[in-house]
Amino acid sequence: MTDYNDKIRAVVLAALMVFSVFAGTVALSGTAAAQSIDTGNSSLSPTSVGSTTVNHDALVAVDSLDFSSNSQNASVTVDFGSGEPDASASTINSVSVGGSSLNAGNYSVSTSTNTLTVEINDTVASSSTGVDIDIDPLVVDWSSASGSQNVNLSVTDTSGTSSNLGTLASVSVSSSSTRAAPSSGGGDVYDGATVFQGEEDINFVNGSTTINSLTGTSGDAEGQTLTVPIDQDQATGQYHDGDPDTSFRLGDRYGVTVLQPDVTTFEVQNSNGEDIAGGSVPQGTPSTGAGNLTVVATYNYEEAENLEITVENDDGLDVTGDAVASNAVKSGYGSNGDVSWNVDLSDLNTGTFTFEVAGSDDLDFGSAAESTTVTVTGDDDVTLDLESDDVTRGEDVTYTVRGSNAGDLHVVAISDQDFRDGVSNSDADRIFRNVGDVQFKEYNSSAGYALAVVQIDDGTGVGVGQIDTSYLDTTDVDVDLYGANASIDLTNSGTASTTAASVISGNNPEDDPSLSVNEGTVSVDTPGNTYVVGSEIDINGSASEGVDDVAFYVRRQGEYKLLDLDGSGNGLQSTISVDADNTFEKEDVILSEGGDGGVQGNDLLSQPGTYRFGVIDAADVNGTSGTTQSINVSAFNTGTSNQKSIRVTDTELSVTYQSVGGAVSTDDRVINATGTSLGSQTVAFLFVDERGTVAYTTVNADDDNTFEEDELDIDGTNGVTLAEGQVSVHALTNGRDNQYGDGTLPGGSLSGFVSTLNSDSLTGDQARSRILDQTTEAVASDDRMVTSQFRLADSQSTIGSVYPEGMEASGVNPVGVDDTVVVEGSTNLRPDDNAITVELMTTDGSSVALSTTDEWSYDGTWMVSLELDDVQTGTYDLEADDSYNTDVVEVEIVQNVQTATPEPTETPEPTPTETATPEPTATATPEPTATSTPEPTDTPTPTEGGGPGFGAIVAVIALLAAALLATRRDN
Repeated sequence: MTDYNDKIRAVVLAALMVFSVFAGTVALSGTAAAQSIDTGNSSLSPTSVGSTTVNHDALVAVDSLDFSSNSQNASVTVDFGSGEPDASASTINSVSVGGSSLNAGNYSVSTSTNTLTVEINDTVASSSTGVDIDIDPLVVDWSSASGSQNVNLSVTDTSGTSSNLGTLASVSVSSSSTRAAPSSGGGDVYDGATVFQGEEDINFVNGSTTINSLTGTSGDAEGQTLTVPIDQDQATGQYHDGDPDTSFRLGDRYGVTVLQPDVTTFEVQNSNGEDIAGGSVPQGTPSTGAGNLTVVATYNYEEAENLEITVENDDGLDVTGDAVASNAVKSGYGSNGDVSWNVDLSDLNTGTFTFEVAGSDDLDFGSAAESTTVTVTGDDDVTLDLESDDVTRGEDVTYTVRGSNAGDLHVVAISDQDFRDGVSNSDADRIFRNVGDVQFKEYNSSAGYALAVVQIDDGTGVGVGQIDTSYLDTTDVDVDLYGANASIDLTNSGTASTTAASVISGNNPEDDPSLSVNEGTVSVDTPGNTYVVGSEIDINGSASEGVDDVAFYVRRQGEYKLLDLDGSGNGLQSTISVDADNTFEKEDVILSEGGDGGVQGNDLLSQPGTYRFGVIDAADVNGTSGTTQSINVSAFNTGTSNQKSIRVTDTELSVTYQSVGGAVSTDDRVINATGTSLGSQTVAFLFVDERGTVAYTTVNADDDNTFEEDELDIDGTNGVTLAEGQVSVHALTNGRDNQYGDGTLPGGSLSGFVSTLNSDSLTGDQARSRILDQTTEAVASDDRMVTSQFRLADSQSTIGSVYPEGMEASGVNPVGVDDTVVVEGSTNLRPDDNAITVELMTTDGSSVALSTTDEWSYDGTWMVSLELDDVQTGTYDLEADDSYNTDVVEVEIVQNVQTATPEPTETPEPTPTETATPEPTATATPEPTATSTPEPTDTPTPTEGGGPGFGAIVAVIALLAAALLATRRDN
């Protein structure tokens, strides 16, 4: 029994040992599992942050923490990786153990590198229990962190056992200090950030606080409200969340700056690195032409969004997937907004492709987007196009290099075999103009070519230059284009010349279009077919396109001689420039004068005769400098020329003098002189009175060789005064020899000669004889003179005739009451410059009627009319006053002149004769003759129905009536 009990006891003890081990194992394993993160109640926000100090909201929940041992306090530690927590700035809102909130004396907070620890007194619990810690804000400095950071949690129980509980949260730290998620198109925006018009998915975050609106503080933004989403036209400037009158971001105030989103650079570059945006490119292969393009862009909103490229063909189809080798959306963040894409259009056929870059989210409007086009051409062979392939020599021809890549260098050349004869090296150097895309040009005499190096423009995709055909032969000229050559060094003209020559000598042209150069035309409109020696004319005419300057030549026999167009002896002018409208003109040229530098053409035209007058393209006679002075007929006719016959005549002078009725008033002392002077631009006038006084003056002819002097002073300009009486006037010009008489005038000049005459006390006839002897009648003189005469007398105006209007009669006739009286007279005063006033006055001087005129003809006759309204019958004084003198006549005003019936006078009635008197015909009544009208008698003023003054007309009519009556009685 005892052994049995011992056996039972042994089995029970063994079992207890086994179960105790198992229970211990279970207990140990159960405690470890309980110390873990309560993921359902733990959280950390935000988890996307910038590289700055961020206020987080953290809730740390631990399922079970063992407080059974009292060896030490328990603790919960949060590890932020590279983030540095700030315990003093953080706030522990609550610490709960087993569901009971602890007072602050039962826990403490501390930090070390990258960790924050909450230590809990060991007395707050006696067994394992849950722990909850609420921290808001949990302030962490992420400025030293980047990328993804795991926030890990660990605990230590009261026994000193530590356990790592795993990751509380993962925080993404951007490299921006002002944005939590730069380039993402959204996220939190921190103090000091730059935001952009049109952004939508962002939050203004200050610590853990989201701000709904900000207020503008400067510029156009002042007083404006900023909210999210930001308007596309939001005023740019600074905004903050404080008082708008407070300076921007003063103290702890949150603030941002609003800018306009902008794509600042956008280029489509070819394989040469040239921007061909808006231009063209050959289709090429995947490694050449359109297959090797790079799109480069720079934008200012890289912190806000990425940039996206879109490519469309000319049908509007989006071909970005085929054209862009990499991702169409790229970030410029971290690269100052610079992005680029490799583009291959070589397999997308020809046409115009549109490239556009814009923000990948909200910023795809206005300046935030840019677009351009590139035309892919199907011609992969380089060609040379001529603006015109048929031109007149002298025209400029524009050429265009096509089918090449922007930046490529091409040589364009013309062989000197196609130059015109006699072209100098300097002229050959001007065949290619340094215009457009020409980078270098010259005449390379060793290569025998005029050449130009043309660079394909990055904007147009073509290379443009120009040829001056003035120095090319009139033939078909080949213009050679050579392939692209990258070895031409444009920084060194000598190297460029050598390389360009080697390109010509070592290669065949890629293209060689032919240019047909034709002879031009020139013509002269004036002078016509006559020219007067010494006369001043205009030279004008026209020329075909390409003629820049023309020269003029004269031929009598043998060669053509150059004409000096200066015409003054003050220098040589051998050519006239052709204007843009293909005309040329030079005014006021004296063809018979000039001839500087040995030019002989002017001397030929100084003699009367018939000549050939020719015009020629100046380029045919050595250009505008060093123009050939003589040219043979064959060479002249071979060039671009024209010629006509011109007859040169001697000088001519015609003058018309005009005085008033052959007289000049001493109060006017001027006459009119008009005329034409061919061959001399100066006309001298000499006035000689009866006492031998000579007055002298000159008149200049106009450009048309005419002159008109309305008030030529008869006393001249030499300080003399002519005496009253007969005066002769002499207009005088020197001839083609340009001298008066034989060139030896007394006194040395014409004015000096006049002074000599006035000092010799000559009579008028003697003075006139001497003038003739020294001018027109001198030996071999070719002077021209036109002479006239007038009488110089005192001013005089007289009344000649007075009669009723409509009853013209000579002498002073009676006028009826209420009639209009016509007064005629004569004067030697000039019209317009003077006036004659006619006044009807009573005998006591009272004015009845008055009229003034300043218009009369140069025959000196004047006329005025006076209205006799309510004038009484009687005798009146009629006075004419010219301000220098007066003339007065008496006029009878009668009741009615028109209706008065004349009474027969005492003329006896004629006695009939045996001879029959014929019936009077309609022409038998004689017209009034110039017989003077009888003066009125002393008969008193007539009464109604009769009166004196019918004169001879009435008497004749009475006699005829009596004769007619007697004849009828006889019958």
